[in-house]
Amino acid sequence: MSFYFIFWDGVGYGKKNPSVNPFFSASLPTLRKLFHNTLPSIHHKYCTDTTASFSPVNATLRVAGLPQSGTGQATIMTGINASQYIGKHFGPYPYSTLVPIIKEQNLFQQLKERNRTFYFVNGFPKKYLDFLNDHRKRIPTIALSYISTGKTLSSHHEIQNGEAISADITGSRWEELGHAEVTAVSPLEAGKKIYRLGKNYDLIFFEYFVPDYAGHKQDMKLSVEALERMDGFLGGILEHFDDKQDILLMISDHGNIEDLSVRTHTRNPVPLIMIGKDREYFSSRIKNLTHITPAILSYFDRTNEQ
Repeated sequence: MSFYFIFWDGVGYGKKNPSVNPFFSASLPTLRKLFHNTLPSIHHKYCTDTTASFSPVNATLRVAGLPQSGTGQATIMTGINASQYIGKHFGPYPYSTLVPIIKEQNLFQQLKERNRTFYFVNGFPKKYLDFLNDHRKRIPTIALSYISTGKTLSSHHEIQNGEAISADITGSRWEELGHAEVTAVSPLEAGKKIYRLGKNYDLIFFEYFVPDYAGHKQDMKLSVEALERMDGFLGGILEHFDDKQDILLMISDHGNIEDLSVRTHTRNPVPLIMIGKDREYFSSRIKNLTHITPAILSYFDRTNEQ
């Protein structure tokens, strides 16, 4: 069994309005095929097929205001209601008092304690890795979670060697980032690559920030491209995906890209997309962001007992 955790930032349930919701302007053949031409929207919150499902997950965490990435991602990665813990939504970086909790209780750390193998597959440019080393108090939640286990973030070298994925999926901007030697790939090829890499681990994790960036820009063209890249990426993963052995969980931390009429995040629920083995186990348990890491850990614990 291989577990594929796909985190895409800033993706919620929106209206079926192609003028503001790029889900209904983009070409998304993989998602449409999975769900019989149905896409997540506030008018269609649930869909279940023989191999895949989507269902709404509350991202507000019972706290007033707009959800933010720092607290949302901390909640996803630990199971702690980070917004309630600090009394507000906060982001994009984790709040200072959340940092020790993230380091000690994150998903990767708890997998390590269970002797499970895991890999954060994103590769980062040297400029970004240098920034993290110079600003140790401003490390995003997922990267912080990973390095807290003693692991090292991947660089352009791992991408070149086929051992990591560019954060934008294709790697189309690496020349601008100072790494002209990194060759861009299609979303389909990137998806095939992560699927192959995932067979070497119990859990492989990919973070895709572009939807949130596009949503803040209120840029329909960029938003459509961001969604179409993910759709092609999923297509690559699913090309040899084994529904009886593999699991794919896809989730976001808050809404944004689904409503380009506003520049901010939204309070909309986010879609939990489950594909493959035992997807009902997760869709029946995950109703808000605090449920994600506990559901994954309980599932791995259950497989140990079988």
